Amino acid sequence: MRRVQQISLLALFWLALSLSAKAALVPTDSIPPDSVVQSATRDKVVEEVVPNKKSKEVKSFQPNSTKAVLFSIIPGGGQVYNRVYWKLPIVIGAYTACYYAISWNNNNLLDYATAFRDIKSSTPMEHQSWKDFIPYGADPKSYVNNTGFHEQLRRGRDFYRRNRDLSIIITVGIYALFMIDAYVDAELYSFDISPNLTLSYAPAYIPSTPQTPDSGIGVQLALTF
Repeated sequence: MRRVQQISLLALFWLALSLSAKAALVPTDSIPPDSVVQSATRDKVVEEVVPNKKSKEVKSFQPNSTKAVLFSIIPGGGQVYNRVYWKLPIVIGAYTACYYAISWNNNNLLDYATAFRDIKSSTPMEHQSWKDFIPYGADPKSYVNNTGFHEQLRRGRDFYRRNRDLSIIITVGIYALFMIDAYVDAELYSFDISPNLTLSYAPAYIPSTPQTPDSGIGVQLALTF
């Protein structure tokens, strides 16, 4: 009887040990169900409050050619509108040179024109303008009736007037050129320049034909787009 009791106790102990080992092998959920629900709710609220940045489409800049021309009324305005800022030094340099040319030629024109007018007046000795053109220390009376000196003043007046007018014409041309440049830049702003646009050349043999009996060697151009 005692033998049977010992075997029964041993069997119960073995069964309890097996159940405890099996329970240890089963993974337990460390996150409470309430925490999972709260986390999902929080993520949903964040998605509603903070919109997805990828859903916003960033519009690329596309200049309008009409606006570019209108902005070009102000020197350099068309280039600024098209965001071609590297052309601004060229625009500023061109207009500065034109302004200097017009100003310098106009000042000399006024000097020669005033001197020629005063020496041709009825009282030339009362005017100082033409005396500034004679050599230093010379007698002004010897130049009053000197036709060669008169002709020199007239030629100087005509020369600087012509140069001033030419400078104005060049300035107007540059003004129109920069306006056209702004228009073309706006039109070709989104022009696709891909690697497929290539221009290649290679030597070619030109065979003889009834119209051109002589054969020859030339250059063959190929445009790929």
